[in-house]
Amino acid sequence: MAVPNPNGANGVTSDPREQVCWDIFVKNNLENAYQAAIEAGYEESNAKNITMREWFKERLRKLRRKDMLSKAERNLDKALDTSYQNDEGKVLPDVMRIVMDVSKKVVETLGKDEGYSTRSELTGKDGEALQVIVPQAVAETFEINGTNEETRGSDTQ
Repeated sequence: MAVPNPNGANGVTSDPREQVCWDIFVKNNLENAYQAAIEAGYEESNAKNITMREWFKERLRKLRRKDMLSKAERNLDKALDTSYQNDEGKVLPDVMRIVMDVSKKVVETLGKDEGYSTRSELTGKDGEALQVIVPQAVAETFEINGTNEETRGSDTQ
């Protein structure tokens, strides 16, 4: 018989049943969260709502993101090895372009921790600082005076 919170889990400490439940759920191909919770020792009332628990939802989100990243990586690998063709062997460049664009976006966003991020810097020519040119009407409206050098100097004083 399941015992409510037998491990004294609270907002600070997690319940070991969470990992057991998750492992069973994943082993069963994400089929039955309720049954996984029952097998992990949750009471029926808690097992019915296991998918509403924050820890469960977070793990599911991470799993879906990982799955999307894997699919995008597969698409990129496939594009390097083959071309997209229809049944008659005609290359479909528009389809390939769309698949590649989506795959690149997924790996750039979801794959940041895997080294897929791109770095964008806002600098002037040769890495110099950008120069901001303020139109006269705007400068007068907001009482902006002086050049960039003068303004920069006044900030540090």
